[in-house]
Amino acid sequence: FTASPQVLVERSMRGWKEVEYEVVRDAYDNCVTVCNMENFDPLGVHTGDSIVIAPSQTLTDEEYHMLRDAALRTVRMLGVVGECNIQFALNPNSLQYCTIEVNA
Repeated sequence: FTASPQVLVERSMRGWKEVEYEVVRDAYDNCVTVCNMENFDPLGVHTGDSIVIAPSQTLTDEEYHMLRDAALRTVRMLGVVGECNIQFALNPNSLQYCTIEVNA
């Protein structure tokens, strides 16, 4: 891994929702999503400066499960054992999403 002072911006996510999942995984690969949250403000407002609502109130069932499954796949792929916070950007007009941060 090499750090770089450059940032590559490939697309705008202005107006997208920011959604987080708290996931716990044990050494036997048992995973549980403890909760999910959504920021009241759109993506771009720092989580520490935004109101966070738990559980999320505006996700459809399809969006909720799509992001939950992505969170579980990510935790397993990274080999996280313990607690992990995964933040997603979700396009409110489609099912398009991006993982924007993983904290383990």
